[in-house]
Amino acid sequence: MTNGIGSIGECWRYPVKSLQGVCADAVDLTAGGVRGDRAFGLLEVGSGRLMSAKRFSALLTAAADDEAITLPDGRVLALDAADVDARLSEWLGRPVHLATPAGTAGLAYEMTLDPPNDDAELFEIPVPDGTFVDLSPLHLLSTATLRGCAVAAGGLDWDRRRFRPNLVIESDGAAFEENGWSALELAVGSEAVIRVIRPTVRCAMPLRAQPRLGGEPALERQPGLFAAMSELNAAMPNHLGAYAEVVTPGRVAVGDAVVALG
Repeated sequence: MTNGIGSIGECWRYPVKSLQGVCADAVDLTAGGVRGDRAFGLLEVGSGRLMSAKRFSALLTAAADDEAITLPDGRVLALDAADVDARLSEWLGRPVHLATPAGTAGLAYEMTLDPPNDDAELFEIPVPDGTFVDLSPLHLLSTATLRGCAVAAGGLDWDRRRFRPNLVIESDGAAFEENGWSALELAVGSEAVIRVIRPTVRCAMPLRAQPRLGGEPALERQPGLFAAMSELNAAMPNHLGAYAEVVTPGRVAVGDAVVALG
């Protein structure tokens, strides 16, 4: 028995954690998630913590592809440049190191549990060893949820970039349909199979301002999203989207069908 959920509307990868990412026609899913996703991250030299826009909102003002970082002033830094750490440290006003996740263990980032308040107490949140992801290697988001939220709370901006998905699923379902996807295995296209782990709990990231990205408009800071996500998703307050893992690697492209197996 199979059940159609929708189709792939967009594919995203974020080569450097918390920087603007790349929207592609297709991505390769590996056991560790989207190939090239969170392949780099910035570490604070003093604390050893992984930097995230949950605390350091300036990270969202830069963009990265597989070869370089573009700073807000337009400077382009090659990822493998000998002086990349020095130039990133100058930009951020603190010593940082551009690292890969291979072999890392015990890393954590800082975030507040009161996202609208950037001055609230910070807590350390560990990341899975050997990765720079928050919790799981894959993040899903349905257009049905974004569309339903926009109808119910139209005074707020529900741009999908705020939620940093890997796969945007075009769907005619109901808002917050991802709540019911947990433990489902989804066939995506002709090759890949993924397993949904749980709905995604949200943090300060969707509330952050973001710059223009290619033809995409700038996004204003939107603290009201936090309360709205709880009010609209009464079954699971402050959850939107779903975390997933890769069961069978394969290539996924825009237009591929997404089908629930069994």
